Amino acid sequence: MSTPDTAVVIGGGVAGLSTAYYLRQRGVEVTLLESNRIGSGASWGNGGWICPAQAGPLPEPGLTWYGLRSLLDPSSALYFQRGRLPQLTPWLLRFWSYCNKRDHARGVEALARLGRGVFDLVEEMRGDGVDFDLYKQGMLIAARDAEQARKELAKLEPMRAYGYDLPEDVLSGEELRAVEPALSEEVGGAALVDQHWHVRPSSFTEGIATKLRAMGVTIVEGAEVNDFSLSAGKVSAVRSAAGDYHADAFLLAAGAWTNSLSAMVGVEFPMEAGKGYSFFVEPSVVPTHSILLADVHVGCTPLGEQMRIGGTMEFSGLNSRLDDRRIADIAAGAKACFKPWKSAELAQRWAGMRPITPDGLPVLDSAPDLPNLYLATGYAMQGVTLAAPAGEAMAELIATGRKPALLEPFGIGRLRGLRHRGRNHG
Repeated sequence: MSTPDTAVVIGGGVAGLSTAYYLRQRGVEVTLLESNRIGSGASWGNGGWICPAQAGPLPEPGLTWYGLRSLLDPSSALYFQRGRLPQLTPWLLRFWSYCNKRDHARGVEALARLGRGVFDLVEEMRGDGVDFDLYKQGMLIAARDAEQARKELAKLEPMRAYGYDLPEDVLSGEELRAVEPALSEEVGGAALVDQHWHVRPSSFTEGIATKLRAMGVTIVEGAEVNDFSLSAGKVSAVRSAAGDYHADAFLLAAGAWTNSLSAMVGVEFPMEAGKGYSFFVEPSVVPTHSILLADVHVGCTPLGEQMRIGGTMEFSGLNSRLDDRRIADIAAGAKACFKPWKSAELAQRWAGMRPITPDGLPVLDSAPDLPNLYLATGYAMQGVTLAAPAGEAMAELIATGRKPALLEPFGIGRLRGLRHRGRNHG
């Protein structure tokens, strides 16, 4: 396959931006279409964590029973809206079929290998003039019970085999307070993971977008896609609210909306939107590290004088509605673990959609029977971690037609129930 001269990337989040960046480096003329504004979706409200040592798939052994207990509990970190259960059931059954040791181990290996080069790639972006806020402060896996923190650390043990450095044990007592003074006495133990960076998410997407424009990439916002044109067994154009765009290659990287787009050309695969919430608080003591509160499943990220707090996995369909009860539960779970906040105000409350496949792994592949259509989605809670290495590998696939070995575990055909129905239209 010859290198395409032109490509259209659909999706202005971190996945689409990163792939556009590496495609342009290969000399491809790129147009990027975003339905809203650059970085306005899940790429905005997340913690900005670059955490390859934590990159395990969401379905894990034991989660089946936890999920069953959570089905109708709106205060649970994992929640399924009652009215959505009929539509969710086929996906849930597939998801729970992956909650076993063998599939989880395979997923850990695939994600560990994909994310291993992310720190080098992020530094290379900065060296190339991509400007964004980057913090190399490490992360604490903390819990009220030191044994709970120890159990969470044990889950990361397989990562040692793939070159990741992990602590031997948790910190507690005065040693823990010395490392992280922001934590309250409620926290009994924490494990310090040094191989963890974070970015300010909005600066990351804005920085890549600014660089793309300087590289000659055309970025079109407010370009919601409503159809595709097919010709001779390929996609020939995309039709959007901002006009029609023709190209040699097309990439769907629209997060939780990607499978809705691919369905327009008959490519269907199981993926659901898992809603997460976040907000900012002003701590009296700003944490030195990112902090995962393991027992309440909440992530806390210091950004300047503020701290972004995020959590939950809510399956309630594609929507950005804010549920005040769930936000209050996240805040209550986090507040007890820190020195008093300056006020009770929760600023910039946000909800966004994470794309979740049944096996918890991204889809990084070409579409069946449409050789010039590609998909990059399903990053779950690991978009910032995986976007650069996945984007570099996807750019190689698109530009050369050769799939890098790194992408083999992420083929679309692995998802049971995949169907392709051809469609002819001009």
